[in-house]
Amino acid sequence: MQHEQKPRLPKNPLADHITGKTMQFRVRTRSRLVGGSFSFINLFTRYDVEGREHLFEAVARAKAAGRGLITVSNHVSLFDDPMVLIAVLKLRNFNAETKAWWSTACASNFNPQGKGLGARATRWFNSTANMVFMQRAHKGCKAAALPPSLVEWLRPAVGWKRAELIQQAAAARGLDPETWLRSFVTAHPGECPTSLDQKGMVEACARVNIGDWLHFFPEGGRSRDMSLRPARPGAGKVIYHSPDAEVVPLCFYGSQDVLPIGAVVPRPFKRVVVSVGKPLSAPILAGLRRGPATPETFGEISKFALSGVAALRPAVLARYLGAMKAFDLLAEEQAEEALVADAPAAALEPAESVPWSSVLAESEARADHRADL
Repeated sequence: MQHEQKPRLPKNPLADHITGKTMQFRVRTRSRLVGGSFSFINLFTRYDVEGREHLFEAVARAKAAGRGLITVSNHVSLFDDPMVLIAVLKLRNFNAETKAWWSTACASNFNPQGKGLGARATRWFNSTANMVFMQRAHKGCKAAALPPSLVEWLRPAVGWKRAELIQQAAAARGLDPETWLRSFVTAHPGECPTSLDQKGMVEACARVNIGDWLHFFPEGGRSRDMSLRPARPGAGKVIYHSPDAEVVPLCFYGSQDVLPIGAVVPRPFKRVVVSVGKPLSAPILAGLRRGPATPETFGEISKFALSGVAALRPAVLARYLGAMKAFDLLAEEQAEEALVADAPAAALEPAESVPWSSVLAESEARADHRADL
């Protein structure tokens, strides 16, 4: 009787950029310490994962075709990535080679400036955690002028091995590397660059196109109440410029119990419910890419990517909260959306003028009325 072989992730094929025995020892020891902490936390966390095979199959297809991969998910805890992905991928040996994906992390949180112990420890952590740093526009990101050479600008971040792949990818399109990288810039020549033209965005587009796997939170931040926040255009921009990459949605709840917002020490013996969906429809994404390379188009693509997460959400909530509680939560969200949709336009601008206390009181009154019925 033949036993079914368990799916395994391939090792990072570009890990050979770590040259020198001393450097290899330092990087791999550090990455095992970093990854080991997450694996240790997961030992005391119970995961209920559904659809894991969709992600393994997508990774296998991407590796076989030599193309990149994009995963998107909701965001409820500081360490959703990598903690949840480690569990989904069944990683036991999380280090610089086995972390097959790149995290699009908030630069202000994970790449802080300064010489203090906290800033140094954070930079020490992220130096082996495969991160592409993003400055969040709604958190004060200021657009900066683009440098004369994007190739030299990105080289320290991507390393010499990926710099060679960028050159090969550009040559395959009949372009020089600088012209190819400039195609990822949203601002037209002569215009001021926007937050969508920051270094992390250009780097993310280049990485996916040369075969890397990047994970995005389209909401651009953590949800405080398990609802889905509005999608932001950053993830849509990378999807727009990566026509060969599949986009796989994930949805999960429970990681906010392991490390709640504001907590420092993880809490053991919690349950995390995860669902992995099939890749988003390629024809729909192709249709969205026919639009111009503008923030509006990127926003629509991000909304579509987040809709893949939203489609998984009811079933995940039912497994996490129970069917009745999940139904009540979703019904309440729909009621609140209806209240906002029915409100006069003048009451929506500015947001501070909306009588939220009255709206919430009315919502609670309706809930009490439903309970009486």
